[in-house]
Amino acid sequence: MMRQLRRGFTLIEILVAMTIGILLLLMVAPQMSLWMSDSEIRNGAQSVAEGMRTAQAAAVSHNLNAEFVLTGTGWTARMADPPNDILQVATFLEGSKYAVFNAVDSTNAPSTAPMKVTFNALGQVIPATTNIAKVDVTKPSVTGTRPLRVLVGNLMAGATFNGVKLCDPYFPATDPKGCP
Repeated sequence: MMRQLRRGFTLIEILVAMTIGILLLLMVAPQMSLWMSDSEIRNGAQSVAEGMRTAQAAAVSHNLNAEFVLTGTGWTARMADPPNDILQVATFLEGSKYAVFNAVDSTNAPSTAPMKVTFNALGQVIPATTNIAKVDVTKPSVTGTRPLRVLVGNLMAGATFNGVKLCDPYFPATDPKGCP
């Protein structure tokens, strides 16, 4: 008499596999939340830096002043001189809608009003006290996230760099990733 081979899994084998899978998911979930929050912070900081670089490049290519304006919901890069064309507009709804953007001017005063930075035809920051000096991007609703900072510098005004720099305050100022 030939014995038939049974194909498939027993109920106990399926339950053990499901239990192991659920335990693995429970262990990974907190790290996944932190990773998603850090990604949101990075997306927001890169968006701000990209907008500033867009305004700076437009100022150089059009040989006119261009400005970057940071609002509570996004940013706008536009020509500061006539014809006042809007170059690019971005909102933080996609990729970084829960990140918090804190702009600080050259006097280290935070502001909730729209702040801007203006670049001249050489791509340098036009000194003004209302200019954005840095933008801190955080997500305070999640503990353990790494904040990032976007700096705007002008060698003429005594900064250690010229232009726009995305940096991580966690690293020392001597590290290329660190903030001066």
